[in-house]
Amino acid sequence: MIWVTRNKPHVDRCSSLWLIKNFVDSEAEFVFVSRDYIWKENEIPLVLPGAELNPQKGKTTFELIVHKYKIKDKIVHQIASIIHDIEQAEESEIYNLPESMGIFIVLRGIDPSSPNDQETASIAFTVMDAIYTFLQKKSQGEKLT
Repeated sequence: MIWVTRNKPHVDRCSSLWLIKNFVDSEAEFVFVSRDYIWKENEIPLVLPGAELNPQKGKTTFELIVHKYKIKDKIVHQIASIIHDIEQAEESEIYNLPESMGIFIVLRGIDPSSPNDQETASIAFTVMDAIYTFLQKKSQGEKLT
């Protein structure tokens, strides 16, 4: 499917695109559009006005995707907590989880250092793969130093 989302993806959308590609739609194609884009019938809108998958009621887009697609993976749920913490800290800059600030810095720093949105997403996918792998190995008792 073609998934359309606003240009300039940051933490929640970058992680959400990774989640979609890895747990919802391995063939997903992502198109970055302006906020006023009118999506077509064959496109799934993500974080656009009127889209079902839009941060709302204290939930991030990542959390909404986990819920909608009934993703049970425990590492994904751990990442959902981190993304939620990052989004909650956006104004206060108070992080409740030890991983949150570092992950925020890395994911938020991708956009200004990338030439375009596709490259931003590609780099974010690599970062999210690394986060997932680290948390998975840690949950299996591996000591990662």
